[in-house]
Amino acid sequence: MPVDQPAADNPFEGPDDIDEADLAAVLRVVPLGTAVLSGGMVALLVLGYLAIYLLIFLPRGVVG
Repeated sequence: MPVDQPAADNPFEGPDDIDEADLAAVLRVVPLGTAVLSGGMVALLVLGYLAIYLLIFLPRGVVG
């Protein structure tokens, strides 16, 4: 932003035209989506660990 341009002329500094009901609806859904996504990633991580353990470490048997 140029120095001589006041902040009031900045289009990003204007009032929000967001409906409170729409905002509440979005805030009900978004945390659920992030919880599902993070839970899915943790499940894939655990499944990957179990696959490595079952397919690589157990067939080798006792070493030493």
